[in-house]
Amino acid sequence: ESGDQGLDRVMTHENPFGASSYLTMGAALVPTSHLPMYRETLEAIRTKLEVRALHCTDMSHAQVSYLAKEVSNLRMITFGVISKKSTLGDYQDTLRGENQAQDYYNKCSQYLFELVASYASTKNLDASNIDIIFEEKRGHDYRRLGRYLTAIANKPMNPRAAKLAHLIPFQIGHKTKLDEPALSVSDAVAYALHKAFCSENNKLNLTEQRYLRELKSKFHRCPDTGQIANFGVKFIKGPVDMGLQGADGDFAMKFYAKTAN
Repeated sequence: ESGDQGLDRVMTHENPFGASSYLTMGAALVPTSHLPMYRETLEAIRTKLEVRALHCTDMSHAQVSYLAKEVSNLRMITFGVISKKSTLGDYQDTLRGENQAQDYYNKCSQYLFELVASYASTKNLDASNIDIIFEEKRGHDYRRLGRYLTAIANKPMNPRAAKLAHLIPFQIGHKTKLDEPALSVSDAVAYALHKAFCSENNKLNLTEQRYLRELKSKFHRCPDTGQIANFGVKFIKGPVDMGLQGADGDFAMKFYAKTAN
């Protein structure tokens, strides 16, 4: 993920202090047989960039741009979720107590899993074909996440949630980037989504779409129309309610654009 899970004190353009205004999550679906080669590729990128780890928040603009460009050459399908905390509305009232941050993270994870599961259903893939690895987040209860997702899959409230059945039983592993370097790919996806639309966390209120443009071709899209939104990327509440305007709004709407048959 990129951003943080805090909800009580969130930064705005007028008050750029507090928790991040957005939480984004990224996932990459890669063939297991390719992982050894991908690890070697990522290590070569790390060496070339002369960084300790391929963690985007610790890298310069040029380094992240290079990483995104190189990662886009890998055989993979990517997925992402973008949540703007100011749009949570009444839902935020249900997130109280010591588990507030984890419950919000788990809800965003649900949307991400729905995208992956929907793709899996089109390829006749199920839990026996897919290993799920999260980047380890200190203190997060992944068993609670698994129980939450399983409960939704067992009693889905909408067709999207019903797709989660393709990933049951949820075998959720968690590793650090040191243990699984390929997690740098999903980190790049989440970071690219965050930088493309979040402008509250810098003094100039600027977004950076370069990284996401490099990765855009890797997102799952509708095979008939080419639309990425709601296939590879979920804008929770949508670009309009998120208040995306100008170049940011135009860029977001391109994920919804449909091509003529």
